[in-house]
Amino acid sequence: MRHLVHDLRHAVRVAIRTPFVSVLAIVAFALGIGVSTAVFSVFSGVLLEPLPYPEPERLVRVYDTQPACDTCPASYPKYVDWKERNRVFSAIGGATFASFVLTGRGEPERISAMRTTASLADVFGVEPRLGRWPSDAEDQPGARKVAVLAYPFWVSHFAPEAEALGETITLDGEPYEIVGVMPEGFFDPRTELFVPLARELDPNTRGSHFLPVYARLADGVTLERAVTEMQALGETLAREFGNNHGIDVESYHEAAVGHVRPSLRVLMAAVLVVLLIGCANVANLLLTAGMERRRELGIRLAIGARPTDLARQLTAEGVLLAVVGGVFGVMLASWAVSAFVALAGNQLPRSSTVAIDGRVLAFSAITTLVVGVVCGLWPLVSLRVPALASAAVREGDPRSGSGGGRVGDGLVVAEIALAFALIVGGGLLIKNLLLLQQRDAGIRTEGVVAFDVALAGPRYESEEASRSFWRELEERLAAAPGVHEVGLTSHLPMVRYGWNGEMQIEGEMPWDADSAPLVEYRWYTGDYFSALGIPLLEGRLLDARDGAGTTTVLINQAMAEKFWPGEDPIGRRFGQGDDRSQWYEVVGVVGNIRSFGLARQMPYEFYRTTEQSTFGSMTVVMRSASADPTALVPSARRIVHDIDPSLPVTGVQTMEEVVAGSVGQQRFISSLTGVFAALAAMLAMVGVYGVMAYNVRRQRRELGIRLALGAGSASLRNLILGRGFALAAIGSVIGGGISWVLGGTLRAVLDDVRPGDLSVYAVALGIVLVAALLASLLPAITAGRVDPMVVLRDS
Repeated sequence: MRHLVHDLRHAVRVAIRTPFVSVLAIVAFALGIGVSTAVFSVFSGVLLEPLPYPEPERLVRVYDTQPACDTCPASYPKYVDWKERNRVFSAIGGATFASFVLTGRGEPERISAMRTTASLADVFGVEPRLGRWPSDAEDQPGARKVAVLAYPFWVSHFAPEAEALGETITLDGEPYEIVGVMPEGFFDPRTELFVPLARELDPNTRGSHFLPVYARLADGVTLERAVTEMQALGETLAREFGNNHGIDVESYHEAAVGHVRPSLRVLMAAVLVVLLIGCANVANLLLTAGMERRRELGIRLAIGARPTDLARQLTAEGVLLAVVGGVFGVMLASWAVSAFVALAGNQLPRSSTVAIDGRVLAFSAITTLVVGVVCGLWPLVSLRVPALASAAVREGDPRSGSGGGRVGDGLVVAEIALAFALIVGGGLLIKNLLLLQQRDAGIRTEGVVAFDVALAGPRYESEEASRSFWRELEERLAAAPGVHEVGLTSHLPMVRYGWNGEMQIEGEMPWDADSAPLVEYRWYTGDYFSALGIPLLEGRLLDARDGAGTTTVLINQAMAEKFWPGEDPIGRRFGQGDDRSQWYEVVGVVGNIRSFGLARQMPYEFYRTTEQSTFGSMTVVMRSASADPTALVPSARRIVHDIDPSLPVTGVQTMEEVVAGSVGQQRFISSLTGVFAALAAMLAMVGVYGVMAYNVRRQRRELGIRLALGAGSASLRNLILGRGFALAAIGSVIGGGISWVLGGTLRAVLDDVRPGDLSVYAVALGIVLVAALLASLLPAITAGRVDPMVVLRDS
């Protein structure tokens, strides 16, 4: 203990005596440890933190698999079959998103909800905080209406001390009795309340997929067994019903976070590269300082100190600097975590679990200790103990310990190689994002604003009342000042993905009976296609001829090419699943839209109007005659209020925001990786500067002799610049090889860019070479100013 205290005191004195080296080392440690701690906190919270449910490893998602969809929700008839005929689940339930208009508690409010089966709480094994979960009897058509509140909704809408149980709230104009309050963190964080699904079993809806299904494995049942037996059940159902019945089972944890795992792994790898580069910088800084102290260290060895004593002392110095840097790094991480989560927005699942907790602090502490020990011992390893001993008797001989120069060069080459690889990775991700943003979304976004309106209450029980409302709203908005065009849609592209079903065509089909594609349903009215710039490619749009009861539809180009390849689709008919009682007749073909986002392919879609078949919730899209489309929103709110004061206007956003949001995950990963690549490049510049300055100091005698023999200052400057360029070139070649070998790991997060894109490699090479030359410039100038008389006199 006495030795430890002595070593720490000496380490403090050394740090104070060399403030420049100490501050640079602390900054490098703080940056490396800080960003690695921040990213690890995200990695830990999202991927490593257990789900907040009993025995979470037994929770699974159950999917309906289709030719065009490996992870589809189930139809209700399929869910009932799975529930009644499976032998691997102790509980199985479903939940689908819904929304309600809450009235009677202040201003009308749009509520995000879940319609769930009564068995969902059994699946997750969670007891309500207050009250109870809906019963099986309440999960039946015509049963009394009950609701269970999510914890945040309970806190925000009821006094915390009020239980709220037994109270009645009005949703869509109907009374619901509150029977329970769920604990904080249950299920989807966007959900504000839960109501029973209360679905009627209709065999004709077997192809209508809307219900995500969750299950709990029975005792002793493995995931592999569940997959095997459910796939066998799917084959049995396919033989019985004759259409798509593929089933797959996946870990719930994987379903929740699997889609972000590749991105988080890329981020973690990137930040570890930054940490390694920072450590290499500190090692070079301490190596330079060790050259200045080599006589001191040599004298200590000469008077009886053991190599272990020097190792202990240098370790204390390195750990001291690392601990100070680590403290600042954790402070930086606490800010960076908030910034990361805010930047990710809703693209990061389980963001509420991201925090600087015990696991993260342990990671930071271990990282700090390891890098402190390694960097502290590096000068002793590089300068070599025998060379240090001889330095005690060869005072001032600059050749002693010369091996450190080669080691320092090697460190800088490694830094540059890592920085080059990270710059390539960041460049690929940034280019991928730019190319995604240049994709044709199929819609015109400039000057368009969108908002949601949902009908609620007994006033709209009849279809004619609903049609009348949408008709009047569209007419009054179209006549409002500043509105160029207005239309309404049931599913705004890239926001509301909507309903889908298996479709068959009349006559001979171009696919097998079990390979019917899923087609997305859409409702619209007004100048929707014109407002979003969606072209009419064939036939006509729906108009006054297509009123209530008609079955004429529009389809998109992708559906036309899939259903009738090389043929004229106008006048052709298709229907849902095996239902031959109703056929839809195609009267027009419109352009494709990337309805699922810029990174996804064009889906198959067909459109009906609200005059033909009404829809209860619509999104209004308005094109403004001015530059700012949001200026239309206040007048739109007044119009909606004038028609029905109980209906709120929600979800206001411009279409430019909608399209940008569809690549939010790509923006998150590319932005952070780009920042880390820039940080790595700057740290590499510091490393090049450090080793060049070190080499100039170590070779002052050689440089002085060169000048004394007639070499010019310019030649010495070019010599140093050439060495810096050579180190950068060697590091770039190695980094290029690393990038090429590891490029396959980026395939999971790239869309329009190949991992071996040579233009990105060329840009990375240019950045590294320019940075190395800039970093070598000051040492080169110093080398050109060496006074040969002073150097030779001191030798």
